[in-house]
Amino acid sequence: MNETFLYENNGVILEDGMVRYNKPGHTREIAHLGYCHEGRQTAHYYTFGMLLGHLDEQAGLHMLQSISMLQRTDKLDPHYGGFRWYREEKLVNDTNAAFFILRPLVMLYMCHPDVIPASHRTVIHDMLHHAGEWFRKECEDPILYYPNKIVSDGALLLAISYLLNNPYYLEEGIRFFERWEAYTTRRGWGWGENISLVYLSVILNALQIAIKVLVGQQHPLEQQLRFRIQNIYQFLRFQDGEEFVPTIRSYNFSGETKRDDMIWSIAGIVAVDGLQPEKLTMNHLLSLLLFEEELSEAADSPKSLSKPRIWEEPIFDMSSAYYWIGTSSRLGSINRFPVIPGSYQWSDWGLGWQSFPVSFSVTGEQVSFLRWYVDLGDEVRTHPGESYRTSYLAPALFKESFFPDIQTRSAQFEHCLLTVRCMSNLNHYAAEIADEWVIHRYVGVIEEFVTTVEGRPWLLLKYAHTTIAITALNGITSDASERQVMTVEIEHESDRVKLRQVLHTGQAGFVQQPRLETGWAVLSLEHLTQKDDILAYLEEVRIEDLSFADGEVPRTKFADIRQIRLSIAGMEKVHLHLDPHE
Repeated sequence: MNETFLYENNGVILEDGMVRYNKPGHTREIAHLGYCHEGRQTAHYYTFGMLLGHLDEQAGLHMLQSISMLQRTDKLDPHYGGFRWYREEKLVNDTNAAFFILRPLVMLYMCHPDVIPASHRTVIHDMLHHAGEWFRKECEDPILYYPNKIVSDGALLLAISYLLNNPYYLEEGIRFFERWEAYTTRRGWGWGENISLVYLSVILNALQIAIKVLVGQQHPLEQQLRFRIQNIYQFLRFQDGEEFVPTIRSYNFSGETKRDDMIWSIAGIVAVDGLQPEKLTMNHLLSLLLFEEELSEAADSPKSLSKPRIWEEPIFDMSSAYYWIGTSSRLGSINRFPVIPGSYQWSDWGLGWQSFPVSFSVTGEQVSFLRWYVDLGDEVRTHPGESYRTSYLAPALFKESFFPDIQTRSAQFEHCLLTVRCMSNLNHYAAEIADEWVIHRYVGVIEEFVTTVEGRPWLLLKYAHTTIAITALNGITSDASERQVMTVEIEHESDRVKLRQVLHTGQAGFVQQPRLETGWAVLSLEHLTQKDDILAYLEEVRIEDLSFADGEVPRTKFADIRQIRLSIAGMEKVHLHLDPHE
């Protein structure tokens, strides 16, 4: 913990009680500035500075007073009790700053109250007193589909009830968690943060805070939340310390196969002495405050897992994620994305730019993923994005204030994947639209092979112990009204290669199309690295891609039902049914 604190804060500027960054903040209000003073990182600095003895009483008090200046304390303010992210902001730009800023302070107070002087407790109590009403209101009318945010709000409401000895907040916090637990049992995890490495960590911390408050209350919620944590552990152990393939709400745009996180140690996958302090952050270390006992219990060597293995993770209603892990590769897909209506893209938020619904990875190489590419003439936008900073403030694929319906439908069995992706009701300005596999750091030669029986072209990405075979299915381009055979272009860039199906290209202008559509089939052929073996295998692969009207509802050609079947050696492996009206 101390090594991580010192490494992360080497060269950090403390200015008037706050951490200063010589770069813009992440919110639209201050994105144009060249610097910012951030409340969340200041709270992290205070928490570990006090715990590790790097702050004296006066310096710590100054920090807390500076943090408190970010809070709205006027009871008539509609954001009463909430926080701004940054000193430079004038507005409360979202509802998340409150829990992210107060969370480390609450964790320290609950787990190590002895390091907090009386003068500090006065300031913290004042902030919690105002924040209690903020969290109560957030939980009174909760955004149940936004789990990391709302579970954190509920956890902090319970924590405030404990720290301020407020039975009313305890009652309201329990009432919220009863409602959240019922929703999650009945429908699922909302828009899908249960398959996000980043936000599972936030959720685990929140659930653990709630459990610590509920201990001794003799309420069934305690065991229900413990059961939730155990289910998360099982999912993490299946992943065995590598990036989720697929994932929702990830920022792994460079396709790293591993990302260091305390969450792996909490789940018993990586021993604490195997962590690398310089790859962690103070945000990661928060879990150490809550899960000390779990880390002690998980000290034994991790158990080896069988390969290949499969996991199907329910997300929301009929949406689920399919994970296949082989000996040297992984292949995964979400059967329908977005998993919840209305979550894909808006002008100022959305999950499309930060989610990877179809992907594969090769151990020690890269995670490769499908993404939408749109050239608007004066800028390029992609889903998922090129980076957090470029996409956060421009999260929609197009500039217009209305949005096309963008959907991904997939079916998978073991190492065989079929996926269809579409844009419907397109009336947007663009110069090029494409669907592309992005493969970072690929140093091999992509080989092309056409089967003799089907005449199907395959692209082969060859690795030491795995070959990934990719082919295009039928699709609909901007110059066609029905499905047709698609071609794949190979585009090399300095540090990556892209396999592209181009749906529209030309001079920038308005593209008006009822439906654009792509399709892909992907096979992970483990232990097939010799050319003759690969070609013999692919000659046994058959893909039937049919479109037809059912006569039950009116259909134009682009709305025909689609049936895709992939068979190997005469045995059907995977079947994807697609109805554009559904």
